[in-house]
Amino acid sequence: MGYWLYYLGFMALTFALQRPWVMVGVLVFVALRPFIPDPIVLARTWGKIRALDAQIAANPANVTARRDLAIIWLERLRPGRALELLDEARRRAPDDAELLYLTGLARMRSGDAEGALEPLVRAVELEPRLRYGDPYLAAAEALLMLGRLEEAEDALERFTRTNSSSIQGHVLLSDVRRKLGNAEGAKAAIREALDTWKTLPSYRRRSEVRWWVTAWVKHILG
Repeated sequence: MGYWLYYLGFMALTFALQRPWVMVGVLVFVALRPFIPDPIVLARTWGKIRALDAQIAANPANVTARRDLAIIWLERLRPGRALELLDEARRRAPDDAELLYLTGLARMRSGDAEGALEPLVRAVELEPRLRYGDPYLAAAEALLMLGRLEEAEDALERFTRTNSSSIQGHVLLSDVRRKLGNAEGAKAAIREALDTWKTLPSYRRRSEVRWWVTAWVKHILG
């Protein structure tokens, strides 16, 4: 049975040489595959959006539906749409830590780094371990946008203490420390990232592989 693979491979190569534009198309598709949405997932997402819109129209006080719809818009890279929903939801639940975190995230992704900090700080005041420390990560990104490196380092250190299994957190911490002139601290963060990778289960590695590769390259380059 295995020898049929050689035959099929030979046929595919012959076809590609006769029609190189087909091979170019295949290579372009493979390269762009991570950025092309799955049509089935996309259809389900739009179905969820319609359902949540209907729930909000039927009950304007439905905070949960507004939050869930805002999360979808954040995932679809539409932070402005998300922010409208979150502002409406927070008028009904001003001290909801999840809503505060999402508001800070939406503001940061909309380009308002300064405005993102207040709700993010308030979110961790209410619930320090919310989403395994994601508010600290978002705050660090906002602080980096503002050029406040020392505060970004502090936020990332808090994030990695709360979520010690995040390769991303250790890599970003290394970058900030290097910018601050702390070469040894930067190397220590990379070593921590590589050591953490060894302990991660396979399902976590899939989401962290990009950051592991980054850490590995930084380790090799010194």
